[in-house]
Amino acid sequence: MRETMRTRHASDPARAAGDPPARTEERLLQAAEVLFARRGYRDTSVRAITTLARFNLAAVNYHFDGKAGLYRRMFERLLGALRARRDRDLQSALDRLGADADLEAFLRVFTTAFLEPHLDESAGGRRLMQLFSRELLDPRLPPNALRRELVRPVREGLVRAIASIGIDVSGRAGRRCIESLLAQLVHVVRMRQAPHVTGATGREDFELRGMIDHIARFSAAGLRACVAGGRGR
Repeated sequence: MRETMRTRHASDPARAAGDPPARTEERLLQAAEVLFARRGYRDTSVRAITTLARFNLAAVNYHFDGKAGLYRRMFERLLGALRARRDRDLQSALDRLGADADLEAFLRVFTTAFLEPHLDESAGGRRLMQLFSRELLDPRLPPNALRRELVRPVREGLVRAIASIGIDVSGRAGRRCIESLLAQLVHVVRMRQAPHVTGATGREDFELRGMIDHIARFSAAGLRACVAGGRGR
């Protein structure tokens, strides 16, 4: 094993150039994010990635076992960061409200925290949306990866958070309401990112503050109605 590791390190194209492996992988991942977002998976070559990262072609195979492995690692990192952010959003919403937490107030704080990063107009925010849009249109991850790695953990976190303020949404109707809430959030993001679909007037309907207020009031009312009198089962 030690001999194998020595042989591998000796053949590391980045190590020969003096870059630590972690730094090499970081530069390749950053280049991959930029190019996969800009061009999509099919039209992004390994040569383009290594050129932008300033490594030779062997670096992608050495560190990620090829283009597909690099793409998966890039998305794993993005999904991990988003899961962590959602967890912080949920806890932050509860912490801000404290003992005065009620369902509508909680949903308003959480919806704000959820939408604002996705509507980020910076280069990083646009790149994130481009990557997710391209993956939805031309899937390259394992089946159901986005749902398993992002949507399901957020849904489960919402169920726990809402339960902590005294509302049981573990039944079927409650779970459907949570799915509806997440669908509303995703829809707002998509429509805000697609002005050619909504048009000028339609875009006004998706004004951020107005949508946050609508989603919080609409979802709170729906959740209360569904779980009242045991109908959440």
